[in-house]
Amino acid sequence: MAGAMIRPRLRTLRARLLWGAVLVITPTMTGVFLLVERHQRAAIVEEMERRGDVMARSLAAVSQGPLLLYNFTALEQNVARAAGEPDVVYAIVLDAEGKVAAHSRSPDRVGHVLKSKVDLEAAHTMVPVMQETSAARQSVLDFAVPILVTGQKWGTVRVGVSKKRMQAEIVRTRSELAALTLVMLLFGGVSAAFIARRISRPVQQLAEGAAAIARGELNQRIEPPTDDEIGRLAAAFNHMVAELAQQRVALEDANTELRRGFEQLADLKTYTDNILASLTTGIVTVDLDGRVVTLNPAAELMTGFFAGEVRGRYCTEVFAHTPDLAELLMETLASRVPVPGVTVTLRRRNGRAMPVELSAAPLRGGEGKELGVIGVFRDLTRVRQLEDRLRRSDRLAAIGELAAGLAHEIKNPLTSLLTFSRHLSRRFEDPEFRQKFLSVVPRELERINSIVEGLLELARPAPLTFKPLRLPALLERVLELYGDRLEAQSVRVARDWRREVPVVWADQEALYRALVNLVTNALDAMPRGGTLSLRVGWSEAETLGGPRPGGRRVAIEVEDSGVGIDPAHLDRVFNPFFSNKEGGTGLGLALTQKIVEDHGGAIDVRSAPGAGALFRIVLPLMPDAPLDVGHDDRLG
Repeated sequence: MAGAMIRPRLRTLRARLLWGAVLVITPTMTGVFLLVERHQRAAIVEEMERRGDVMARSLAAVSQGPLLLYNFTALEQNVARAAGEPDVVYAIVLDAEGKVAAHSRSPDRVGHVLKSKVDLEAAHTMVPVMQETSAARQSVLDFAVPILVTGQKWGTVRVGVSKKRMQAEIVRTRSELAALTLVMLLFGGVSAAFIARRISRPVQQLAEGAAAIARGELNQRIEPPTDDEIGRLAAAFNHMVAELAQQRVALEDANTELRRGFEQLADLKTYTDNILASLTTGIVTVDLDGRVVTLNPAAELMTGFFAGEVRGRYCTEVFAHTPDLAELLMETLASRVPVPGVTVTLRRRNGRAMPVELSAAPLRGGEGKELGVIGVFRDLTRVRQLEDRLRRSDRLAAIGELAAGLAHEIKNPLTSLLTFSRHLSRRFEDPEFRQKFLSVVPRELERINSIVEGLLELARPAPLTFKPLRLPALLERVLELYGDRLEAQSVRVARDWRREVPVVWADQEALYRALVNLVTNALDAMPRGGTLSLRVGWSEAETLGGPRPGGRRVAIEVEDSGVGIDPAHLDRVFNPFFSNKEGGTGLGLALTQKIVEDHGGAIDVRSAPGAGALFRIVLPLMPDAPLDVGHDDRLG
């Protein structure tokens, strides 16, 4: 009975407006309450965490010096001051081994290792960390900050902050917000009732006039009852009736225009399809879901698929036999970044493979709307054939140059040996001939053997034993080898060892031979004296005397002030058998380049006639190398 009485009341506009406003205001205010409460709670918690982190970092800063000096009295004073701060339950300083160095609550624990999970996590952390725990029968936020000195951990500072005041502040905030929400709900309900009453009266008049228009009485006019929105609504109804006939005509005109536009689109599609069909480059498009949309005839020929049978299928399924192609399309679809020419091997449907150059780019429509990805691939079979021919030609040219150099280097020793062999039978009894024979023949044979050994070392892979190596010490060893020659030629040595450069990962003897070759060339270029400059530093620096950059490669520079190298010869100095020195084999720099490349490094040269030459070797560091090798490497 009561439900029957309430239902008719709810059918009135006033009742619906009132209850609708209540249903809107109530969840809105509830949501506002929850949102503000959450933000306030988060702000309180954030402030507590920030305060704890600041106190822990401050304690870490003041405890760094005493911890390094093992000043436990100062540490105890520091933790006592920190523990005196409001809400601080305890303050602890741990040494590098995780033992308690100072404890505000339990001095008897000094020298012990705390065993709980929270204690162990705090003792081993390398970054500031916050954990929840309990102490003194209350919830505590434990803030741990490591004490780092030049990247090495010397200890940990821990500060425990009580959550009691924070929780009380959260409860008080909730109570205030709840009271404010209740007041706003009451005010909103009263306001909704007043507004509903004002709106419902003119709306009833408007509803009667609208019902007449709905019955087809388009000659009806609704007199605006008020000058507010309700009045403007009545005027809009009157205007709508007048516009209905005009809108019908406009719709018919628009329909005609749409039909004409569809015909133009059909013509444009035919034109585009003809362009795609005439291209010799394969084109495939996929939509935003990765499904194939278009496959032009050239792409059909390359892949072995027909456009009709793959349209709508996922590209990863269609090109499963060529995962590189499918992955590139999906990667471009995900990143929206164009991928320029990438060479992949395309496998056709029948299993045959061909090299193609694939490019992919996002496909956009009008106003930049994302449509998918377009992939363009070009058959590189002919290009690869030409490249193979070019490589064969280069190999033959290199073999020819090597053979010519070998013939040139061996010709002179062989000529001497041939001359002696022709005179051996008739001049063997001549003591002077025998003496000259014993002097020249072994020397020339040794020269031939040296050339052959150099060629073998260039051709076969060298077994290298990598270990940590200090470059300044290795360079000093090279200088010791040439000590007498440096003094005899009046050559001054300028050393520049960058102290902070770490050790490298290298084969000591192989790198020693490479540096010996460079120093030998430098001394040969300064027969009348000069300056030999040896530098070790970071490879990113324009000059090795600059500050340490953040790179991970080391450079060695060997520079002389000699005659320099002709610019026309710079590109050939590392070629086997190239030498502009009398008596040189031309294998030293070639072997040096091979040794450097076997270490994963690179070597280059800069020179000008009369301005000396600078050879620069760049080597990778050993993994996890220290950033400072100590004062022992500042030699010279």
